[in-house]
Amino acid sequence: MSNQKETLEIEITVNGTLYKREVEPRLLLVEFIRDNLTLTGTHVGCDTSYCGACTIILNGEAIKSCTYLAVQADGGEVITVE
Repeated sequence: MSNQKETLEIEITVNGTLYKREVEPRLLLVEFIRDNLTLTGTHVGCDTSYCGACTIILNGEAIKSCTYLAVQADGGEVITVE
């Protein structure tokens, strides 16, 4: 059994800039935005998706990025509060 973590390459346009990154399949979109792209305006506020602090625009629709995986946004266009 391998100890290497599986990663997938994704491409996401965030606030007009295209990013290509290797991510783990379980990485939340909010974590990708904050940790991988260092865009810290999007927050995890309540850990239940109730508060909306993690809300972003994905392909023209408001979503809660704490309930969405980064790989699900592959090829998408994201707008954050920044």
